[in-house]
Amino acid sequence: MKTPSSSSTNQSVQQAQRTAAAQRLADNKKATTDYVAKVYPNEKKWISNNTAFQKANEFTKDLTLPPNVSVAKSRIPQNKNDHDILKKELYQAKILSSLGNVIFFTPEPGSYRHRVTDAVVNGVPYEFRTITGTSRRVEKEFGDAKRKGNSINVFMNIDSKINRDEVRRRIVQVLERHPDYTGKIIVSMNGGRPHFWDTSSFR
Repeated sequence: MKTPSSSSTNQSVQQAQRTAAAQRLADNKKATTDYVAKVYPNEKKWISNNTAFQKANEFTKDLTLPPNVSVAKSRIPQNKNDHDILKKELYQAKILSSLGNVIFFTPEPGSYRHRVTDAVVNGVPYEFRTITGTSRRVEKEFGDAKRKGNSINVFMNIDSKINRDEVRRRIVQVLERHPDYTGKIIVSMNGGRPHFWDTSSFR
């Protein structure tokens, strides 16, 4: 009996991996589009084309929309402050999208009274935070994000020299003061591959 060569075996494995990745991406997209259709039924326009996004106005022309990322039309920045905030959030979205996640940036408050998070990731709402400075900022920003709701999920990109253990210690300090806090936590250290945690793993 002829045995398969190592090269054909590797090709089969790679094909299986590509197929699985494509299926995960499709599942993530469906979960996200289903969520935003239910929660934001009045938002008729979601921009996913980078060229169209950059042409929206003067505050988007230097921003880049990563693959698998969409922005609600009502979320288009209207001033420099909006631009600066969305630029940081798009950087975080790029980290997630590179791993096959799907991100939709949700409408601004005013259009919807119940908006409490910045984005939806794979059908799950998240608050995005960029952390600079000392480790005390981790505790403050994480705490501020969680005050929007006990079960709020948080994605923090650490843009400083704070190490992973110190980030975890600061998260624990917040959770110890608030045993009612639940939800998921994503942490990326200086734009690196993110850690996916759950509040239950800190207790």
